[in-house]
Amino acid sequence: MAMMGANPFNQRVAQCAMWEKVREGHVHLITQEDVENVLLNFEEHEASGHVSTLELVRLAGLDGTYLTSEEIRDWIKDADKDGLGRVTAEDLHRAITKGSVAFSLVKKAMFGKEQEHKLTECSLDEILKWLHYEYEKNSNLWSLPQTLVLFSVFVMASALHLNVWEAYKLTRVWTTVMSQGDYLQWWVVDVSTLMLWLEQAFLRNVLRQDMISWLAQPEEASDPLVSNPFPGRVLQEGQVVGAVRLRRWHSIEQPCNTGTFYKELVPTCFLKSELYPEDWFMFYHEKRTVIEQDIQDRTNQNWLDLNTAYLDIQVLTYNAHQAMFFFGTNRYQWMESGRFIIRDGPNEAFVDGPYFNLLYAVPDLIFILMLWGILYGELKEAIPAAMNGLDGIKDYLAFWNVVDWFAICFGITTVCFWLNFVLAVGGLPKLLSTLPSDALDLAVFSNQSYLERHEFNGVVDRLEFEQQMADIFNLAEETSEAHRIARWMILGYLFVLMFKFFKAFRSNDRLDVVIQTITDSAVDVAHFAFAFALVFSGFALGGMMLFGTKVQGFHTLVSSLFFCWRGGIGMDDVESFEVWFQVLAYFWHFSYLGLMSILMINILVGLIFEAYGRIRSGAGEPPTLLEQVGEAVDTLKETKSFLDMWYIICELEDDDFPAHPAPTVTVRSLKKAFAKDRMSKDNAEYLVESASMYAKKQAKKVELSVSDGVRMIGQTRTNAHKLMALSEQVNSLLKKFHMKHGEGSHDQNWTNLFATEKKQEVKETVEEDPLARNAKNVKQAEVVSRKAVSREETLINRMRNFASDLVGVTKEQNKLLDWISHTITERGQGITEKDSWARQKTAVLTDRCEKIEISVGKLGECLKGVDPTQLRNMPERLKACAERIHQMQMEDCSPVSGEDHISLFQSQLSSIANDVAHISETCKAKVDVYDALQRSDQVINRVLATYTRVVEQDKQTETSEDFSDLPGVTQTFTDFSVGSPIDDMSHVNSGEFM
Repeated sequence: MAMMGANPFNQRVAQCAMWEKVREGHVHLITQEDVENVLLNFEEHEASGHVSTLELVRLAGLDGTYLTSEEIRDWIKDADKDGLGRVTAEDLHRAITKGSVAFSLVKKAMFGKEQEHKLTECSLDEILKWLHYEYEKNSNLWSLPQTLVLFSVFVMASALHLNVWEAYKLTRVWTTVMSQGDYLQWWVVDVSTLMLWLEQAFLRNVLRQDMISWLAQPEEASDPLVSNPFPGRVLQEGQVVGAVRLRRWHSIEQPCNTGTFYKELVPTCFLKSELYPEDWFMFYHEKRTVIEQDIQDRTNQNWLDLNTAYLDIQVLTYNAHQAMFFFGTNRYQWMESGRFIIRDGPNEAFVDGPYFNLLYAVPDLIFILMLWGILYGELKEAIPAAMNGLDGIKDYLAFWNVVDWFAICFGITTVCFWLNFVLAVGGLPKLLSTLPSDALDLAVFSNQSYLERHEFNGVVDRLEFEQQMADIFNLAEETSEAHRIARWMILGYLFVLMFKFFKAFRSNDRLDVVIQTITDSAVDVAHFAFAFALVFSGFALGGMMLFGTKVQGFHTLVSSLFFCWRGGIGMDDVESFEVWFQVLAYFWHFSYLGLMSILMINILVGLIFEAYGRIRSGAGEPPTLLEQVGEAVDTLKETKSFLDMWYIICELEDDDFPAHPAPTVTVRSLKKAFAKDRMSKDNAEYLVESASMYAKKQAKKVELSVSDGVRMIGQTRTNAHKLMALSEQVNSLLKKFHMKHGEGSHDQNWTNLFATEKKQEVKETVEEDPLARNAKNVKQAEVVSRKAVSREETLINRMRNFASDLVGVTKEQNKLLDWISHTITERGQGITEKDSWARQKTAVLTDRCEKIEISVGKLGECLKGVDPTQLRNMPERLKACAERIHQMQMEDCSPVSGEDHISLFQSQLSSIANDVAHISETCKAKVDVYDALQRSDQVINRVLATYTRVVEQDKQTETSEDFSDLPGVTQTFTDFSVGSPIDDMSHVNSGEFM
């Protein structure tokens, strides 16, 4: 068969019967004849029986084969096992029924056909997925350096302003001062011991008065704390501001909530009502004996009575070398049970001037500017999303966008709290400047001793000084609280920045392993945490029940949970128990250690490592961060003139007025959708190609797993059992068929015949001799054998005939089914063609409607400000002018009157000309309107010229003529007024307006 043109070849190949079997996935039905029918379309096969693999590659570009290009290549590769480049029909049949193509067709039959992706088009959902992925990836990638700089600047500013290392030194000084002395603080258990500690330790360490000794100098060996040269110094450098404040918080007695009997025994209870403060100031300029006497007096007066909830000892010091204040507080609390607790109060060290050096403000300004930059970037995304309505806002408020907004708001809040502290600490110098400390210091140095009560009162007003100190301590307390809150906010913002880093890590697969591991293992870890919490709470509660009355760490459920998590009990706790209780404690401890610390924790580690290994192996070999940054920079250079990606996302996701409502996106449709934004062809091609490649990459290739293989084997086994059952049914039907057509009576006759012959044989056996009887028996056996053979052959022949009839009926049914299938296919193709034709017409109509809409808009812009009544009434006005001309011709033809009428007519025509000029300047349209206006102008000029010529002739001849004989004047105006395109604008093509 000679090869014909390309199109006939494609048609002949597509009409081969093999492709229908390929389309249905019936690989087992493909015969070698089907393959030969395909090869008959190749000239080379007709001549030699072989086909070159290079010729077979032509099948990859044909429609109707239902095989992809990759499958065609695999088919050819499996057929050409020898690598000679020539295959036969037998090789191709073996390859398509037993090779990788057969496996691919089976997968299609089981899971459906894999979607093909073209670089020239994609679906709207695919391009939106790629746009979101690309935008988020780029946003996360560029947020990484931004977050690094923001974190570095924030840490630098925090380190400069908080000065944590110097604050630690001041706190250690306060701890050392409070823990030293002749009477240690840890020995305090009640009011009397507290007063004793104040007298023998606190006064000696804080309000030192042995710094000036005119009798003998103190020796360092006997005095571990080096003496200070100035009053009020704590460990040489810390200067006490004014005094030490002791604030007592007390309540009012209330009736006890007990029974009647116990109310008689204990009528009132303490620490049940609101607490009230009461201050006592110890001025460091007074002699120690005076202060000790005050302590004795307050002890005798029972100043710390049963109504006292707790006592706060507060001191404000200033260190000039560090330029920092320290506000220290120790709290001594009495519980309702009678227990006495010493608590470290909120000790706080803060700088006296955060911005005494203006360079310290540079990191703050950079941080605020970066916050503003992040806010500006988020507003650029949020405003276009909000313009799409509530749905756009919901789409915008994804988790990581919420993290960005939280980082912005939290950062601004942190800045505000820091400014609150700056304002608070700025008010301290004003109050400190009013203190009379200089006068009191001068009095101490002048007297060469500390002051007695009357001497102190002689220098300052005690009540006024106490009020000043109260104001200073209140402001210092507020300032330390503001500084503490600012520190907490800074701590919280560090965790917010940690989430910002997690967002930036999502841009790179190597960095995203941590986030993906947490996400992937979250469900398993949550279930494990539930089981862990139940078991752990049981052990903690058991520990509280066992050791709660003896071990401090287990006296409450909260402390028991913490104590168990920290490590449980120790030998010091167990040794004090009884022997039987020690055994119980050991059992509790080792069971907790084995179950919780070893088993449960290792299970948790295993879950996390399993998730990590799964995520790491699934990531493959992603690019490094530097490689990704380089690719992003190159992409940014290529797409710098393209439309903003977030703007495109918002326009495409607009539910009310989507920019591209069609589900299929092409380069042309995308350019058309963003025509108002002047999207370039390169931009549209980049978007469509990238989206198609991303969809192809994301599409997972279907692979048969072990379970799928087992399922296929099960299906094969089921089909085999069905065929066996069907064969048995056919066999039973054949038996019933023979029984129905008289075969049963024939068998009965054979049975009767055998019975008669047997009787005959028995009778003859009795009469004949043994030799004759044996010969006769042999002869009868041969006859019976021949009859039996003929019976079996008859049955076999009838079964063959029935099978052939069944095959013929089956072929007729197959032909009928083929005809029905062909008819349905033709009708389906007809419906498809009609649907395609309707779609094309709809697209053309839609395109024309869009052009009409654009033209109408442009026509509206062109006709804006035009009065249509002038255009509508102009034919009537011209017709009236023509009638007046005709009337003037009939009434008066004198030269003088003619000139007057001409001047009147010229004035009216000039008015009309002005109106026409105004309309033509406003319209500026190249349509029939402009032609009509030009035509009217020409007619008017022609009439004026004709009328002027007639008047001049009348002047010369002085004869009257009928003005109606002038050629074409009246008729011209009449025709213009009747058939003018100005009167009928329906035929104007709006698309011609520019």
